[in-house]
Amino acid sequence: MKASPTAKRTLLFLLLNFVIVFVVYRIFLYFELVIGMILYLVAAAILAIAYYTANRGLGKPITDPDALPKAWSAAEKTAYLADTAKRSEAARKILLWFFPIVLTLLIDITNLFLLEPLLDTLGL
Repeated sequence: MKASPTAKRTLLFLLLNFVIVFVVYRIFLYFELVIGMILYLVAAAILAIAYYTANRGLGKPITDPDALPKAWSAAEKTAYLADTAKRSEAARKILLWFFPIVLTLLIDITNLFLLEPLLDTLGL
């Protein structure tokens, strides 16, 4: 199955974004600037809250008009579904920034708490 050009562009953006985020984070570590770690943690927290807010929670957004309350008029349902589509797109864009930051922090934590002690234990 071939990936669409949009999917390829998104993957390229994610990879490029991860490389930039990771390199900047490692520069902070190299110069022992603790503020870099704090900034990344704060950015991850802010992006997680922004995603939760934009997506109206962590579940899949309602896209079926029949699943909406019966008391709503057709105009209200249409407006809600249009807003849901906008929010889903915004949430997707937030994730494109959230994943590289979280992956960078995960790699750093794995290195700090698993790899370094293991290598010290093995005498390497």
